[in-house]
Amino acid sequence: MLERVSALATAKPFKSAVLELGEVRGITLTQAAGLDAEFEAKLAAVAGGLPAKAGQSAEINGRTLMRTGPAQFWIIAPQADDLGGMLGYLGAVTPLSHSRTRIYLEGAAARHVLAKGIPLDFHESAFTPGMFAMTGLHHTPVLVHCLSAQRFEIYVPRTFALDIWEWLTDAALEYAS
Repeated sequence: MLERVSALATAKPFKSAVLELGEVRGITLTQAAGLDAEFEAKLAAVAGGLPAKAGQSAEINGRTLMRTGPAQFWIIAPQADDLGGMLGYLGAVTPLSHSRTRIYLEGAAARHVLAKGIPLDFHESAFTPGMFAMTGLHHTPVLVHCLSAQRFEIYVPRTFALDIWEWLTDAALEYAS
């Protein structure tokens, strides 16, 4: 059987006193969308609830649900979770696990590093925990998710993961120990 190899297998680790970059592995990422007027109610019944508006995430039953648009959601769950399989009859369900790499930045310098290349207001009062944005970094579409005041996760298309990693570590050099 083929074994999945991380797109960041050759990436040089980065850790300093004020910043750490790493990869989050062992997850499933599923996109669910529907046109049926009852889609959201049916999805909520299976998933256990939904975030109220686009750009917000919700932690429900060990999963992260992100409302990415009208009747469109990203669902992040542990690798063994079969929610994607349970959603097959509700609407358009697309597995994205193998097409995205999940990079985290954590520490006091995380907001400063992200602000160097992403056109968002990363001030703590503007981009708060639970918020996310689909945006761009180094000409690459990414989703940036704020998990806490000092932790962010970036979902990057797998083919660009190493380029984004290198950009982030270069932007973080001033914080190297």
